[in-house]
Amino acid sequence: MKEQPWHRRHAIQLAGELPESRGDALAILDAVRRLVTLPGFWDGEPEKKPATVVRIGGNECA
Repeated sequence: MKEQPWHRRHAIQLAGELPESRGDALAILDAVRRLVTLPGFWDGEPEKKPATVVRIGGNECA
């Protein structure tokens, strides 16, 4: 996924909520990543699968 400006804006907002200690901030970010990747945690937008082409009918000409 290509990073968009709104991704950076949200990152700045979240960074403002982190503790001053770099180690603590990184530990919190690691914990958030684990939470978000848990099966069933994220019931928001589903992963988009590539489109598939389905052939309907046979080889006969119209």
